[in-house]
Amino acid sequence: MTFAFGVYGRQFYWSPRAFKNNALDRDSRYQGVVPEGKWPQQPRHRPERSTRPSPDNASAAWHTFGTPTAKHTIFMPSPRTSARTHLRDQQRDTFERFGRLDLGHGVNLYRHPRSQFIYADYRVGDERVRESTKTTDLVMAEEVAVRRRKAFETRAKAGQPISLSGPSVGDILKRYVEDLDRRFDAGERKLGPEISVMRRNFLPFWQQVPLADLGRQQFYAWERWRLEQNGEGAAVAPYRRGGQTVSVGRRLKPPSAPTLRREKQYFVKAMAWASDRPTPLVGDEVVHELRHLPRPRETKKQRAAEDRRDALSREQVAALLEEFDRIEDAERARVRKLGEGGKCRNYDRRLMTLHVRLLLCSGMRPGAEILELTWDRVRHTRNEHGEDIVVIDPCGDGKTGPRMVNCDPEALDVLTDLRALLSEFGFATTGRTPLWPSRRGGVVQDMGTSFKSALRRLGFQADASGGALYICRHTYLTERLRRGVTSDILAINCGTSVEMISRHYNHLRAEHIRGALRPADPRSPLRLKSSPSPKADASKIGLTPSGQILIFR
Repeated sequence: MTFAFGVYGRQFYWSPRAFKNNALDRDSRYQGVVPEGKWPQQPRHRPERSTRPSPDNASAAWHTFGTPTAKHTIFMPSPRTSARTHLRDQQRDTFERFGRLDLGHGVNLYRHPRSQFIYADYRVGDERVRESTKTTDLVMAEEVAVRRRKAFETRAKAGQPISLSGPSVGDILKRYVEDLDRRFDAGERKLGPEISVMRRNFLPFWQQVPLADLGRQQFYAWERWRLEQNGEGAAVAPYRRGGQTVSVGRRLKPPSAPTLRREKQYFVKAMAWASDRPTPLVGDEVVHELRHLPRPRETKKQRAAEDRRDALSREQVAALLEEFDRIEDAERARVRKLGEGGKCRNYDRRLMTLHVRLLLCSGMRPGAEILELTWDRVRHTRNEHGEDIVVIDPCGDGKTGPRMVNCDPEALDVLTDLRALLSEFGFATTGRTPLWPSRRGGVVQDMGTSFKSALRRLGFQADASGGALYICRHTYLTERLRRGVTSDILAINCGTSVEMISRHYNHLRAEHIRGALRPADPRSPLRLKSSPSPKADASKIGLTPSGQILIFR
C-alpha cells in the first residue's frame, strides 16, 4: 500500500490508494509533476457543490471533478528547519546583500572597505566605538560583538568611558603579582611557583596584548609562543643568590601537557581575581571561556601514558646511594685538606644527599611538606614489630595540608647524619629550628638542580631526571605497592587518595596479575615444569616384525 498525492481542481488530498498506472514515473516523481492521464481514483465523498468561476474572473477555467487537466504541479512541503537556523540564514542573507547587520542593543556588524575582517559598531549611551572582530565568519563575529558589548556595558556602569582602550592584560597580571608578593611575604610560601610562572612565562607575552583582545584565540597564541620559546637547546639563566646575580647554564625543553595545564590554571586564577574586583576589569564571560577551552579528546591509551608515574628501580636507588657516599667522602676530604675554607662549597651538596634520603624513606612531597619541618615535629617511636621508627607530626603545610607521616627505620640514620652535619656548621638541632637551614639565612629552597646533576652523572637523565625530586615520592609509593602494602594505608600516610594511587600506579597491577597467574608452588598442576618428565625416562615396549618383544630404554 502506497500513499498517493492527488490534485482535484483546487483541492489537495492524501489517499492510501495506489495510482491507476502503478505510480508516478520516476522522473515525474522527482520533478513533482503528475503525468497526464495518471490520476488516482476519485474520492468516495464528493463535495456537494463544485466551485464555478465567478463573473469577475471570467478567464478562470471550468473543471469537472474526475477529469484530469493537462498537467498539475505538486507543491511538496519544504524541509523542516529550526527557528534558530532560519534566523541565522536570514541574517547571513541580509549581511551578504547589504553588507550590514543590526544585532540589536546598539550593535551593528558591517564590512570595512579596507579590511577582510568584519567590523562592529557599538553604541552605549552617548558613546560610540567601532572596532574589528578579528574574524571573517559572521557567526563568530556575532559572538565577539555580543561579548564586547557586555564588557562595554560593565565599563559604563562603573563610570568609565568605553572609548578608551583600557589596560593591557600585562597590567592586570602585574597587579595580580603584586598581590601574590604581599601574600607571600605574609607567610604563604606555597605561592612561590605561581609567582615565578607569572613573571617568567606570562608577563613577556601578555604585556603588549590589549585587554580587548583577550579570548580563546589569543590564549592559543600564547601556548604556541610558549612551545616556541622553550624548544630543545641550552641557555644561560641568571638568578639571585643573596645579594649577587649568578648565571648558570640551563637545558631547555618544551613544556609538557601537564605543565601547560597547570600554567593555564594560574592564568585563569589571575583573570578571576580581576573579575572579582570592586571595579571589574574582565567580564565573567571571558573567564568562563578561558576556563573551559575546547580541547581534542584524548584516547584511553594517551591518558594512561600521561598518568603513569615512573620511579627509580632498586638498582638505580642502590647506585644513587653509592654516589651519595662518594660525595660525602669527597667533601670530607676537602675539609680535611683545606680546613675551614673547604666548608664554603660543600654544605649544599651534602645537605641535598640527606634531603633525598629522607624523601626516599618517608614519601613526602618535595616542597613545603619537607622544607617547613622543624626539629620539634620529629619524634621516635617503636612499631608493632619492635623496630624504632621516626614519626613526623605534623609535616609541613603542603598540597594536602599537615598530616602525620610514619617513616621507615632507615630514617633514623638519615637524621643522625643530618644532626652531625648541622652541628659541624654551627646550626642548632632542637626546638623550632628548621631541618634544612641555609648559610645565607632562611631555608635552602632549591635542591633539585644538584639532584639532577647527580642523576646525570649516573646516566639516569633520560628516564628519571625530568621528575627531579618528585621521583623520590614515586619510588617510595611504587616500592611499597610491590611489597604488598594496601592503597588505603599508603593514601593516609602519603596524603593522597586511593583513586589517585590507582590512576597513577595502575601499571603495577599487571605485575601482580602475572605473578598470580604463575603459582610459585612446583607441585601445582598450573605451573609449567622445566625439568624433564619422569615418564620420559621410563622403559618402552615394542614388537619386531618377527613378533619378538623388545624393551627400549
